[in-house]
Amino acid sequence: MDNYKNDSVWAKVQPYVPAHNRIDETTYPEEYFLPISDMNVHIDHYKAINPKGKIVLFHGVGGNGRLLSFIAVPLVKSGFEVICPDLPLYGYTHYSQKITYKTWISCGTELVNYYQSMSNLPLFLFGLSAGGMLAYQIANKCANINGLMVTCILDQRNITVTKNTASNPLFGRIAKPFIAMVQSVAGNIKIPMKWIGNMRAIVNNKELAALLMEDKKSSGAMVPLSFIHTMLNPVIEVEPENFDRCPVLLVHPGDDHWTDIELSNLFYNRLGCKKQTVILDGAGHFPIEELGLKQMERSCIEFLKQHL
Repeated sequence: MDNYKNDSVWAKVQPYVPAHNRIDETTYPEEYFLPISDMNVHIDHYKAINPKGKIVLFHGVGGNGRLLSFIAVPLVKSGFEVICPDLPLYGYTHYSQKITYKTWISCGTELVNYYQSMSNLPLFLFGLSAGGMLAYQIANKCANINGLMVTCILDQRNITVTKNTASNPLFGRIAKPFIAMVQSVAGNIKIPMKWIGNMRAIVNNKELAALLMEDKKSSGAMVPLSFIHTMLNPVIEVEPENFDRCPVLLVHPGDDHWTDIELSNLFYNRLGCKKQTVILDGAGHFPIEELGLKQMERSCIEFLKQHL
């Protein structure tokens, strides 16, 4: 099966991130596929010697597992085992069935259960962008999660969130009823995700944003209308006031042109668990800026050690 050794996009992304956060011969992940519900899920697995714990990283609708190397690399250097799956529709995961947002939740849950069964190491979840809410939903389905880290946590049931994360505010207002109507008769039709989300703001570097939006395995991915419909109308089984599974760390980029922190706070402020916020100075939605990345690394490692 194809994998990232034959992919040029992630390598072109590397020079945009600080040297400390780049993959090299000492940090290159092991690549393999896991059979999950009739899919072959591609995994980037960063292995540490005598790891302190495991972290499962979930990307959002503009990325894939390999693009999370910018934070996976410093975490594995700090002694944590890091697992970055390609969720179906993105990266190199192979699938044949209909993919909805519910598929992401079930796939992520099975992956977490699998890695928990492999050892008794403390396990943490980390969700970036739309992966933040995904990680929250998975945490509610899995036992013994030591902590949850997110760069944002967006409740698309709230029209304010949908309107302000859509490709433009006008479309954001009509997106839910329009997509609901169309997908009811043509749910398998695929359209570019960048038509729906404000993908131009995925990173503050315009050159890098253009590169990612051309990549069919990340920001340029084609997704079925049924996936978009279910993502915009999620079933949140546990409301934030009742969430008590684990502590939460919000490491929100301070110069995010796509998802302002106030959008995350609509959900995050309601969380009933122990929680902490760190603002990443000068960092964009995809935080490639050195100052913000150092803050992210430092904050996450402190959180991880605190909750081992």
